[in-house]
Amino acid sequence: MRQRIQTLDGLRFLAAIGVLWIHAWTLCGNPRYYIAGIDVASILAIGGNGVDLFFVISGFCMYYFYASKSNFSYHDFYRFIVKRWVRLSTAFYAATLVFMLVASGRYHTPFSPIPLFTSVFYLNSIFPQYTAATHFWTLGVEWQFYLVVPFLLIYQNRTGFTKTFTGIFGLLLFVAIASVFIFKSGFDLLTEQIIYRGSEFGCGVVIARLLYTGRTVLRNRIFCLVLFLVLTYAGRIMISKTVLSLLQDYYNLFKVIGFAVMAAGFAGILFMALTSAKWLNLLLGNRVFKTMGRISYSFYLWHPLVLSFAGAQVVKFIPVEKGMITPVAITIASTILLYPISLLSYALLEKPFLSVGNLSTK
Repeated sequence: MRQRIQTLDGLRFLAAIGVLWIHAWTLCGNPRYYIAGIDVASILAIGGNGVDLFFVISGFCMYYFYASKSNFSYHDFYRFIVKRWVRLSTAFYAATLVFMLVASGRYHTPFSPIPLFTSVFYLNSIFPQYTAATHFWTLGVEWQFYLVVPFLLIYQNRTGFTKTFTGIFGLLLFVAIASVFIFKSGFDLLTEQIIYRGSEFGCGVVIARLLYTGRTVLRNRIFCLVLFLVLTYAGRIMISKTVLSLLQDYYNLFKVIGFAVMAAGFAGILFMALTSAKWLNLLLGNRVFKTMGRISYSFYLWHPLVLSFAGAQVVKFIPVEKGMITPVAITIASTILLYPISLLSYALLEKPFLSVGNLSTK
């Protein structure tokens, strides 16, 4: 199992690179590149959903690594929250301070402590106007999930996994759908909360449950991989501007469906990666991917700053008029710069806190 779990790092790396790529592509004005009439840029834009893949992986990890504790209690709930806070917060708070200082110097604005307060309590997705960096909203959603998953771990031992899972994630889905008809297009902020993103974490939990119970057999793996890729892209199409424009007041319904379908695709790919003993396992479990995946959290935290710097330097030599060449060059340059920065951040701000507050697994 140790070898299989290492493939998670490969998927984390792909998710992190995908986020970096989409931001580089957007920075260059979303240039297009066609091969045989096919818009390759639109296909590669799936990288923008690296965050959604992160959520699926998070759902998997939080259930898989704690489900073995058969007597998970409210005391363990407290220890779980402390462990997650210690694990994530040092690097996150450091990044928040740096982003605040950079923004204050860049825009010559007074230093305000409000974004720091928002990050301290992981409220970035709820108060995006007071966040130090726009991509920090994902940390807020992660924490909303951390407050939900212990209830699954506690009550599955009392009422069974299926009933507990259906109750929790079914309720989140019901609230999301209800909000579409109550608020219509007037409250998009909800789409970046656990209410809408619960299906993504939930799909990760389902995959963890399958592996935990030993259900790892897939017939016709090639067909399944194609199916999961189709689901992933179908979900992305559902949340595209073209589709959303079809419903003026209820377009967020497409987001509810799109996030769920895309999560199902990502979850299927995750399942195949974790149960593959051959090429998919070798691809995602190679040394480079494992190393980059291990530092993907720091990679994600610092990438906008590095991307901004790398982009400014690259366009001096490769102007945006060069089309797809420019964002590719920016992505490569940013990755090269991010590697040592992320390694240092991981060593100083993450690794010392990995074992703090571990729950007993007996």
